[in-house]
Parts: sequence; structure tokens; C-alpha cells
Amino acid sequence: MDEWVITLNDKIVRRFTISEGQLLTIGRGSDADVIVDNTAISRQHSSLELKGGVYYITDLYSLNGTRVNGERIEASVPITKEDTIEIGKFRLQPAETAEHLADYLESSSAPDLNDATIFVGSRARKSSTQEVRTAKGGPGLTATGGDVTPPVLSLAGRDSVKVGKDPSCDMVIKGFLVAKAQFYIISREGRFYLVPQSSWTKTKINGVKVTDEHQLRKGDLIEVGKNRMRFD
Repeated sequence: MDEWVITLNDKIVRRFTISEGQLLTIGRGSDADVIVDNTAISRQHSSLELKGGVYYITDLYSLNGTRVNGERIEASVPITKEDTIEIGKFRLQPAETAEHLADYLESSSAPDLNDATIFVGSRARKSSTQEVRTAKGGPGLTATGGDVTPPVLSLAGRDSVKVGKDPSCDMVIKGFLVAKAQFYIISREGRFYLVPQSSWTKTKINGVKVTDEHQLRKGDLIEVGKNRMRFD
């Protein structure tokens, strides 16, 4: 029985073991064997199999792909523990090669709910209604009101970001009834989409509540309680 880990930004976000003859699916869906609840990960993203002492990684027609040593795979590929395996933005590696890394702490250590999606967010000082800046160098979110940290978040080159009150979010917003993961913004084919999550406080775009995936357009105003952000 061997132990493997899934890592992101030098943090271990999932540990699991695999035995001879087992095939484990990896994805964000509740039916996956190894759950990484992150919108950059497909519901059934990859599978890892140990057969005859050999490991095989397979991409399950995922959106963001599975890569071995930098090459996107299209079918089942035999791998060794020395190979570099990427599942979307995450890395799959033997536990013994990640002994120097720390486990992700507290609620984020079990990413099997929408509110526990793993992202390591940046930290900045709180925004104010008097200070409004615009994301430079590409698309982004700019706080225009409320308690939002950081006040500017660039989306350039990112597949997915999480916004909510959990400290692990890429953009942290405050409010008693705000969800730990209030919504995600995902990038697909050059467009950005807001994906709302279950919350007592509803997410609005231009004053209208959104309950399903919604394509964002420049200038859209996103509201969550007293928190307001503009999509630039």
C-alpha cells in the first residue's frame, strides 16, 4: 500500500493510499474516490491505477487536462514516482517526496464540500469606499464597497478563483450570512463566468440574483450583502 498526496502552492490538500489492483478516480464530484472540490478540477478528472506493480494515470476527458512531465495525456499512461504529474493546477506526487510540505490546516484539510475548496489566497489591507483601484494588465475584480480583501484581484492567467469569507479564499468578503465559498469565477475559452454557491446571502449581478453560472461582462457589478465588486 502506497501513500500519495495532492498539493497546491506547497501545501498538501489531500492524502490517500492505493493498493495493488485498485483504480481510484480523482475529481471534484461526490462520486470520485479522491475529492478535490475545486472548479478547476472536473467532476471526474483523472484516475490512478496500480496494476502489476506499475502505476497508470488516465485523463477522464477533463476540461483542464492531466499532464505528465509537462505533456497533456489523452489516454492511460504508465508513470513512475519520479514523473511530474499535474491535475489541472494541482500536483499529484508520492507522499515521500512531499515530506517537507505542510498539510493544509483546519477546515480546508478536507476539501469535500463547496465551502472547503482549496486555494491559497494573497493577503492585503482592507478596502474602503474611499479607495478604489482597478486591476492592471488584464481582467480582474475591483472592490467598490464593503469589507473586501484584497481590494483588487487580477484574474489574468487564472483558471479559477474563490470568493467568500473563508480565509483561504482568493478574495475574502465579510458578512454574518456570507458563505465560506460564496461564488467562484472560472475562465473558459477566454471568457469569465461567475458560479454562485449555496448561501443565505444571495449573489447579485447588476442588482439581479443569480442562481446559475453567469457569463461576466466588463463593468458588471457583483453584490454580496454590503460587499460590492466590479468586473473589469
